[in-house]
Parts: sequence; C-alpha cells; structure tokens
Amino acid sequence: MSGTDQQTAPDWRAEVDQWWAEVLHVPVAALRSGGLFTLDHVDHVGILAVDRSDAQIIYGPGWALPASTAILRAGPVDLSEGQHLAATLGPRARRFLGPAWYGYVTEQTLGPLPGSEVRQLGESDLPLLARLRDRAPPAEREESGTTDLPAYGYLSEGELLAVACLGTWHDMPTIGVLTDPRARGRGLACMVVTAAAREGLNRRAVVQYRAWHRNTASIRVASRCGFVRYCDSLVIELEPRSS
Repeated sequence: MSGTDQQTAPDWRAEVDQWWAEVLHVPVAALRSGGLFTLDHVDHVGILAVDRSDAQIIYGPGWALPASTAILRAGPVDLSEGQHLAATLGPRARRFLGPAWYGYVTEQTLGPLPGSEVRQLGESDLPLLARLRDRAPPAEREESGTTDLPAYGYLSEGELLAVACLGTWHDMPTIGVLTDPRARGRGLACMVVTAAAREGLNRRAVVQYRAWHRNTASIRVASRCGFVRYCDSLVIELEPRSS
C-alpha cells in the first residue's frame, strides 16, 4: 500500500463504518468487533464480514436468531456455505442471497476519467439501454441494476456497448454495470464505471460497488477502477412470521 493509501484508508473506512452502522442500527464499534444483534426492523438474517474486523456481525429479528447464536459461537461462518445456515432456520428460510462483495472508491483511489467515447446518457438513449439489456444473459441483466438514469455509456456505430448506472441505496451512491457480451475484454466496463463513479463522488466522499462473489469478472472491474474491498455479506430472506 502506498503512502497516500495509508493516509486516506482510515478516513473512508470510518465513513463507511458509520454508514453501515446507520443502515443496520448497530453501534459503529460493532463494525470492528462483530457480534450478534437483534434487529427487528429487518426481514432477514444477515452476516457481515468486514475486512480487518475482529469477528463477523450476525443480525436478524429476535424470533429467528436462536439458531444463529449457535453458529456464531462455533466460529466465523464460511459465507460460501450459506445454505447450511439457512438450513438451521428450517422452513422459515425462504432463500439465501450471496455472498456479495462490497467495495468503495474515493477521489484518491478512482482511476483517470475515460476519453470522449464515454458520455452521459439521456432519455433519448433509453431504447439503446433496453437493447443492450436484451442482448445480455438474464442473470447478468438482473444483477447489473442498469435500468434507469443517470447512466454513462460507451457507444459505437449507434449501439450502446457498455453502461454504468448510478443509483442510491440509503443515501449511498452505488454503481451498476453491464457490457455487451460481444464487446468484452476491451476495458469498456471500467471506462463507464469510472465515469459514473466520478459523478457519484460529486454527491458523497465514497461510492459503493456490489457484486456477487461468483461474478469474478465484475469484481475485477471494480478493483481495476480503484474500488477497495470493505466487506462480504450473506442475506437469508425469511418467511413472514405468523401472527
């Protein structure tokens, strides 16, 4: 890690710690110490494994946590084995999502802006976005979150070949990206992600990128653009509790 990274890392991690603490309703210190938290405002059991933390956070509604307590006491959970934790919840577990990779970028870590080939899209470009989504595999299309503006795209000969959309989740700027399967391996995803992230940094000091662990290509794009891993997460959706 460079001297600049060493200087800026504590600042961005502190802000992201604060954001996660507000979203989950847990103490900020928990993002480093871990623990088990009863959170009755959520409808799932979640595990958060924060980079450089002492232990994982496991949280969920109180009625669903007894089984999770035993898991926590057994040691760190392998998030790639989420089906085992879901099984301990029995029929209450609807499905598990993840593990997911979360990374963040700052002004100091974001790569240089792309050239003129990338531009912000407007309402008149939405049919191009729809055609790009039609050309993508369904699973990639759904994961990408590329459905609306603001968005930044790489266009060639009248076709949109790559797009990055800038969304917001709990006041955090987030990035969704999709590349035409015929145009991969050319660095287009990183170009549009960088453009969208630059706009996001005009709104907040950090921008978030999420990808499923199995989508290693997407995580490589994030890393090339300057996003730094903050945590991995697993979510187990729950059936509504009977009244």
